[in-house]
Amino acid sequence: MTTKELYDAIICNPDLHSLPKLYDNSLIWHLYKNAYVHACCNGTESFIEIFGGDGFTGSLMRQRFDEDEMVNELYTLGKKGNMLVLKKSLFATSVFYSGPSENFPLAERTSLHFGKKKWDGGQLVYLDQK
Repeated sequence: MTTKELYDAIICNPDLHSLPKLYDNSLIWHLYKNAYVHACCNGTESFIEIFGGDGFTGSLMRQRFDEDEMVNELYTLGKKGNMLVLKKSLFATSVFYSGPSENFPLAERTSLHFGKKKWDGGQLVYLDQK
């Protein structure tokens, strides 16, 4: 799968928050207020990377996927009403939650006041769609 084929597969979904942009061999999607998604498929490597975020600069997370998983992962990130919560520690960042905002535990969201929240193991970074 090429990045262009990935782009074509994503934009045909009717319930996206917004449309990504295709630049050369990169798909760039400004889904979040202070962060954006970068995705690339070039035959040997397929990855999704999240850049920026509340109080952060640079790459927050980079994860490799099989080409078949790429479309589903990007669709989940870009579907209208979905959010992304990253768990950021000293050595790594991983996806804590990705999906509909209303399915994320409200009590936990309220106690963390959105944005970012420090805890002993690192931080949780909330990325709601802009």
